[in-house]
Amino acid sequence: MRYAILAPGLLALLSLTACGAEEPATPSASASASASGDAAEETFNPCDGLDIAPVEKALGAQLRVEKGTSAAPRCALLPVDSGGTAYELNYLPFNGTLAEAWKTMDVQSGDVSGPKVEGADDARLVKQQGVNSYAVTGFVQNGSLIQSFNSVDLEPYDGDAIDRAAVALLEQLSANAP
Repeated sequence: MRYAILAPGLLALLSLTACGAEEPATPSASASASASGDAAEETFNPCDGLDIAPVEKALGAQLRVEKGTSAAPRCALLPVDSGGTAYELNYLPFNGTLAEAWKTMDVQSGDVSGPKVEGADDARLVKQQGVNSYAVTGFVQNGSLIQSFNSVDLEPYDGDAIDRAAVALLEQLSANAP
């Protein structure tokens, strides 16, 4: 299990939502929805409007965006060439801080860092090098929205490129946050 150590914490933090969950509420969005009486708002998807070019540049590989369907939304960045780094993205509206959410996670191993991400309230990266794989989990908070991703690549992989791409993805998620 590549994410055996992170899984309990991730599940605790993200179990209540997925890309198809309700859109993070903003005062203007809820006010306009109430005024119009439109109960069928579009759902938030971290892939909507996401600029993956900086991630591809940092990774040195092309990615394709997989958004699923309206019935089964998803946000994944998948390698164009077989065998590359894959990313699964998610989010959680959270009325607390990332630091508070972090305390509920059981992160027992891995290299944890707190990169500075422009526009974000907080961010965390957890890097884990396995026997035959390299995994990075990232979190970025903007207001009451915490977005996250899991990425993994199997040997042969370029850990430095994956690390650069992880920071670039956090930056893009923050810039694209509603």
